[in-house]
Amino acid sequence: MVRNDLGSGSIPDWMMKKNEYVPTKDREGFLTKSLLGFLRLFRHFSMRGRGDISVAGAGTELVLTLGMIIMIAMTDSGVFLACAGAGILGVLSFSRIDIMKRALSTSLGVTAFTFVIMLPAFFLYKSLGFLVLSFKVFLSVTALSLLTSVIPWNRITAALRLFKMPNILIFVLDMTIHYILLLGNVAYDMLAALKLRSIGKNKDKVNSFSGILGTLFMKSVAMSKETEDALTCRLFEGRYDAAKTDFGIKDCIPLFTLIIFIILYIFVG
Repeated sequence: MVRNDLGSGSIPDWMMKKNEYVPTKDREGFLTKSLLGFLRLFRHFSMRGRGDISVAGAGTELVLTLGMIIMIAMTDSGVFLACAGAGILGVLSFSRIDIMKRALSTSLGVTAFTFVIMLPAFFLYKSLGFLVLSFKVFLSVTALSLLTSVIPWNRITAALRLFKMPNILIFVLDMTIHYILLLGNVAYDMLAALKLRSIGKNKDKVNSFSGILGTLFMKSVAMSKETEDALTCRLFEGRYDAAKTDFGIKDCIPLFTLIIFIILYIFVG
C-alpha cells in the first residue's frame, strides 16, 4: 500500500495501475458517410451568408436556364450540343472557385450515374447514344447547378410566380426546401452526437438508425403543426404575389443569349 501524503487513509493498489483500456475497433463508415451527405446537402440548400450574386434578375436567369435545358433535351444535333457545351463551360470558367466546385461535383456525379446505367445499351444495341445522353445530362445539371449557386432558392421560387405558376406548387416547393434544411440540421446534430458518444463496437446500428428516423418523423409532425398555426395566425391565404422587379440592361444579356441559341437550334438543332 502507498500512503497518502495529505493525511490519513491510503490509496488502493488498483488506483495506482495504468489504465490500459483499448476500445474495440468498429466500422463507422455509416456515420461518416451520413455526416458527409448532410454536409453536401447543406452546401446546396443553405442560403445563410449567400446573397444574390447573379448578373441579371432571377426571372431572366430562370428563363435562360429552362430554355437551354429544353433545347438540349430535344436536340439531336452534335453541333448544337457542342455550342451549348461551349457556352455553359465558358460561363462556368468565369465563375468563382466555390461555385465551380459545387456545380462540377453535382454534375459529374449525376453524369457518372447516368453513364453506368446506360452502359448496357452499348452491348445490347451497339449504339453510342448513351454517350450523347450522358453529355446532355452533364450540360443540363451544370446549367441548373449554376443557377442555384448564384441565386438563392427564395428568389427562384419568387420568380416562378412571374410565370403564372399555381400558388399551391410554389408553396409545396418552398416548404419542401425549407424543411429539408431544417430536418437535415436535426439529423446532422443527432448523427454527430451519436458518433461522439459511440465508444467501442456498436452491435446494434439498426436500432440507433431507427431511433434517429423515429425522432425525425415526430419532429416533422411537430413542425408541420407549428407551421399551420403560424400561417393561421398570419392570415395566410395561400397566395403568392409576384415580386415587382425592374427590367434593366443586365437582364437583356440572358435574353439575348437565349435568342441566339433558339436561332441556332432552329437551323441546326
